Amino acid sequence: MENIVIVGSGFSAFTTYLKFKRYNPIIITSTHKPLPNLKINKRNNLKTNKYFASKSASKGNMIFNLKKNTKLHDRLSLGGNSNIWGGFININSIPTEAIEEFNSIGVKFNRLAQNKNGYLSSNENIRQLRDSNNNILDTSNFLTNYIKGFVNSIEFKNNFIKLNYYSEKNKRLENLTTSKLFLGISFPQLIDLLYRSSLLEKNVKSKLNEFEHKFIFNRKKIISHNLDYDLIIKYDFIRSLKHFFGFQRSFDKYAINLPIYIDQIFLNNKFFLELSIDLNKNIINQISNKKFGSSIHYCNLYFNDKKISDYLNFFSNNIFGVSTPFINQNKPGPISNDIIENIWNKF
Repeated sequence: MENIVIVGSGFSAFTTYLKFKRYNPIIITSTHKPLPNLKINKRNNLKTNKYFASKSASKGNMIFNLKKNTKLHDRLSLGGNSNIWGGFININSIPTEAIEEFNSIGVKFNRLAQNKNGYLSSNENIRQLRDSNNNILDTSNFLTNYIKGFVNSIEFKNNFIKLNYYSEKNKRLENLTTSKLFLGISFPQLIDLLYRSSLLEKNVKSKLNEFEHKFIFNRKKIISHNLDYDLIIKYDFIRSLKHFFGFQRSFDKYAINLPIYIDQIFLNNKFFLELSIDLNKNIINQISNKKFGSSIHYCNLYFNDKKISDYLNFFSNNIFGVSTPFINQNKPGPISNDIIENIWNKF
């Protein structure tokens, strides 16, 4: 029996590992390898890849019937979304202990300085997480001891939790039991796991939210004060291309002064995504009409009128969520700081 098991390998799972590493937690994560013998399908409308990043597929049991103006993301891979993100974080209220833990493994919180690294922000507390090679943090580069496996289902037995997982190494279903389970997986994977574990109620409706988010092209090197925008992160031309193509290596030594900039803008206006889950047809249908998913920071999952954490606590007090569906983001901008604060302050 293991004391702590973490499912996932993206930023939330990795942060959980750093918090509890003195207890030698076990990490179970899928990689990019195929999963033969499992009855799960590819979902092209949830696939999220960038040209220079490792390629990943979305695989699951539920079909997501989404409208054209909605995008949900699912990377079934080692490192998850950290393979393709920009690494931005707001350090304003992150616990000092958490910052020191990241620093101890060579991960730094770099200031944004346009003349140095090509970025600028309207908030001086915005930083970029970089590793010892000065590249944007990709958690897959820090994970060495983990089980390569796809968690098929979970069962609750007394005060313990049994995980049934498909071993990529042995190519068969195996299991282990834990007293504490932390879920650091995407929204689509969470829904699939609950479905396979028979933990979804019939006729359940779910709801997520995100702050309004957009990109604006301009030729201004400075950030103009605008009361309508709560946060702006400015990219020069080279860094905007890096972000678009998923290239995470440092370009700091290259100074190409082109008067072309992209402003990433976050507004204090929440959008909501409402979904209905049809268990008979294995289909998730979108109910709401507004554009959704552009920020990839969608969070605060509800099932009917219950927060997802309360919903899971009905089955066990030993299962905890640490990924974005379990986060209620307070301010527009990066959600990585909310993930750290939740893990460090709640557990």
